[in-house]
Amino acid sequence: MLEVCRPSGRALPRRGNTASRGGEKASEGSRSHTVPAIPADISRPPSRSSHLMPVPDREVQPPRLGGSEVPTSAILRTKLRPPVSHGLWRERLLQECWDTTASVTIVVGPAGSGKSTLLSQVAASSNRPVGWYRATEDDSTEGALGNYLSAVVRGMGCRLASDLGSMDEILIELDKCDSVDGLLIIDDVHEIAGSEAERALARFVALRPPGLRILLGSRRTPEINLPRLVVSGDAREIDPDQLRFRSWEVEELFATVYGAPLAPESAARLTRRIGGWAAGLQLFHLATTGLADSDRQRAVRELTVHSRLLRAYLARNVLSELPPDQRWFMIHTSTLGLMTPTLCDALLEITGSGRILQQLTDNQLFTECDDVGRTFRYHEVLRTHLELALLELKGETETCSWYLRAAHLLEGAGEYRQAAHAYAKASDWGAVSRLIREATAGEVPIGDDDPLLSCGEWRTDPWLALALARLRVREGAVGRADEAYRAARALLDDPEFVGRCESERLSLAPWLPGASAGARPANHWLTPLRAALCSAPSDLFAADPSSGSPRDRFVNGMCALAAGEIDWAGEALRAAQSTAEPIPSMAARLAVVVIDALRGTTPDPSVVHDLASTCYREGLPWLERVCRGMQELLLVRELPAEWRVDVCAEMVRECEELGDHWGAALMTFGLALTARCRHDPDAAQRFGDAAVRFGQLGAPVLAVWCRILGLDDAAPDNAVRAQQAAVAARGLGLRRAEAIALSCAAAGELSHGRKHLPSLGSLAAGTSGAHGKVRGTGIPPVGIFCFGGYRLEAFGRIVELDGLRPQARTLLRLLSMTPNRDCHRESLEDALWPGVPHDAACHRLQVAVSSVRGLLRAHGMALLRRDESYRLCVPEDGFSDVLEFERALTDAASPRKRTDVRARVAARAHALTLYAGDLLPEDGPAEFVTTERQRLRHSAAVAAAALAGDYLVLGDAAEAYEAARHAVDLDPYQDAPWQLMVEIHETAGDVSAAAQVQGEYRRIRAELGLP
Repeated sequence: MLEVCRPSGRALPRRGNTASRGGEKASEGSRSHTVPAIPADISRPPSRSSHLMPVPDREVQPPRLGGSEVPTSAILRTKLRPPVSHGLWRERLLQECWDTTASVTIVVGPAGSGKSTLLSQVAASSNRPVGWYRATEDDSTEGALGNYLSAVVRGMGCRLASDLGSMDEILIELDKCDSVDGLLIIDDVHEIAGSEAERALARFVALRPPGLRILLGSRRTPEINLPRLVVSGDAREIDPDQLRFRSWEVEELFATVYGAPLAPESAARLTRRIGGWAAGLQLFHLATTGLADSDRQRAVRELTVHSRLLRAYLARNVLSELPPDQRWFMIHTSTLGLMTPTLCDALLEITGSGRILQQLTDNQLFTECDDVGRTFRYHEVLRTHLELALLELKGETETCSWYLRAAHLLEGAGEYRQAAHAYAKASDWGAVSRLIREATAGEVPIGDDDPLLSCGEWRTDPWLALALARLRVREGAVGRADEAYRAARALLDDPEFVGRCESERLSLAPWLPGASAGARPANHWLTPLRAALCSAPSDLFAADPSSGSPRDRFVNGMCALAAGEIDWAGEALRAAQSTAEPIPSMAARLAVVVIDALRGTTPDPSVVHDLASTCYREGLPWLERVCRGMQELLLVRELPAEWRVDVCAEMVRECEELGDHWGAALMTFGLALTARCRHDPDAAQRFGDAAVRFGQLGAPVLAVWCRILGLDDAAPDNAVRAQQAAVAARGLGLRRAEAIALSCAAAGELSHGRKHLPSLGSLAAGTSGAHGKVRGTGIPPVGIFCFGGYRLEAFGRIVELDGLRPQARTLLRLLSMTPNRDCHRESLEDALWPGVPHDAACHRLQVAVSSVRGLLRAHGMALLRRDESYRLCVPEDGFSDVLEFERALTDAASPRKRTDVRARVAARAHALTLYAGDLLPEDGPAEFVTTERQRLRHSAAVAAAALAGDYLVLGDAAEAYEAARHAVDLDPYQDAPWQLMVEIHETAGDVSAAAQVQGEYRRIRAELGLP
């Protein structure tokens, strides 16, 4: 038992010399951390018990009806009816519940966290028999629980005897059934916590029939030996953190379910303040229903828990279940913000706070702790409610005293940020100023919700003004930060203070729009990165990526990323993640996510959301905003919807309003990359916008990348623009950017006067390498093009084949049809020299192979012999239009694309872009190519017909008609595209055009002898 250090009902003892009471400010410059005494009229912990151990919420009594006990056989059918499914369907949680690898899933979370909603959605979407049971406190006996479980299982189709008296009898009856295949959902298991019913349920779960899946919902982890089940792989737990709404889910909830979209900043702020709490989001929606958009956005900015609905819910569903002494503990420790057992013991003058904090965490009472259980926090929504409860209980003067006491303890423990917050809430601005004066630039960060911004003291206090300037830096508003530093410097004519302001301001100067190269301070750790945005470093990539300090690794990695050296950058940035320094660590983690996305993998948006939350807690609002932007871009790429694109555009405007021009440029660049991966026609325009923004910021390296990645192969002047971009890239030392530009220029020159040919630069995004590895947005070193005419590219330049004899060129084309695959020697001889004696053909083949080898070796490829076969070997990240064409068609037909029309459209459109013409037309009717040529042409025709149907589903009749026309051009002997073109004309009311198409269709059928 945790004993309170003072007996109940007696005055609180004082501790030594204490600071004055009544909220008096500590003298400025004082170094003392003496803790103020607890005020004499403090409310005592409730006298029900002098212990702070939790007691049962209520005593379990047998249910009564009309003065007599309810028979255990009584069944309330309402407990067996699942609620109507509603709310936002969160696939990341539903997938966890649908996954059958674990037969038991337990959903644990506090009141209002969305447990029942999730369970009802699982019930509604299950393709197996479902049984639902909602436990209540009167089901605390084994008999009562057994009656309900028997009824549920019978409803799932199992024949059980009636009036089964115990759990063992139920299990025996189930064992007699031929098979038990279904999903049993039990909600509100916490209602039978600590009872014989819970022990019986544990036995039922442990001995359940093999085919029965069980899904439990509870406010606390039930006593069913969960660790053993998890270790054995039989169970999984969905915890409170997983149940929290992520910011992108809040956006989707308000946009698609409530029909009241929120701006990205508002959604992120609401998510932080509510803590992703489902009930809080619903209550906010109810409180703001009927408000105009501007009023609702303002309601988010001014959000507190003064809402009557929100406070009533917390009071009734959370705090009312606590013993009075635990409520007292929570109300008073809310002044700390960040809690440790030592701090709580010192604040309350008790012992055993660690056990109380752990109990609150275990009971899911909106309390969370770090992984090792050293520090604890209340969810923000609960902490704000507790702070208001303290104010109502104590009054303003005594509440300030509590905050002062908490601030002294926090300062003594080295928690300067939390101490500054507590001093600010006590209105002790002198103490806040002292903390800032004694700390370095990053030790007392403040955020946009701090009292400091609304107090007005920063206008006259130089140290608070300096803190405000540092906040503007962390927000990314470099122009406003420069103004704030100048304003702070003018408030105090002290050489040391002025020097500090000027030093920090000058370190910021290179990032101002239009800053000159001479503005870069030589000694700032980010100076090399700023220089790398003006020209690529020439001597960096010979070094070991993991060498140097964490800061060095981060800066070097970002320089490499700007230069396009993605592999080197990835190694350096992964090595930089381990540092304890927040800025390089958080930024490196985000950059690694960006690199993974560029390589074509799909980072989990939840990882980016958690990273954004960490940045917010660390006082890094600019990085938090960039993380949110990356999260939105990933969602746009994987879950395309117009409203998501609008959200990203809104984030660009948000950055502009805050004065964050770098954030706006990066977000625009990310939108352009996403549009390019989705083959969006707006991609070129978005890249142009980003190039202008980076040019205004003095970042020519990023501007050139935008110009090159935005090249449009269909534009008539593309070759000229590509040559200009290549020259610019060469001048900045960007080798890879130059290679992409030269590739686009070469393809444009080849396409002049005939059908447009794609280039490596235009096809890199979203394609795979020769071994099937997804590439992303990087350009491959080698490209083999066989559609519409043979072309071999290496590092952006077309490989000249004039040095090869005709038969050697034919050999190269033949092997290029199937790179990295063996082709038998006899097949090559028969294809190239039909009818020639074997000895002569073998000699000619060896001569041709030798010529081709010499050419390929100079461009990073090889022609290898294995036994009696030859193989054209290209690098792992090489490109083949034939292999990529077939991969895209396979991807479009994959099961995961069956319900995603837009994804199918993107894959098939990409495949048809690759199909620039017949396979190796220069080889004419050569036998070795005709069969494969016909097969691939037929595949393209079928893909075009399917694409036309998908476009029609999306309501895009114009694109559907073009795709159908392409299909009949490739293969006129298909019924579907003809019929679709007729349907489109008739739907548009163009009877003449429909008749013309029908006439063409009839002529084709007549050729085949069909009516």
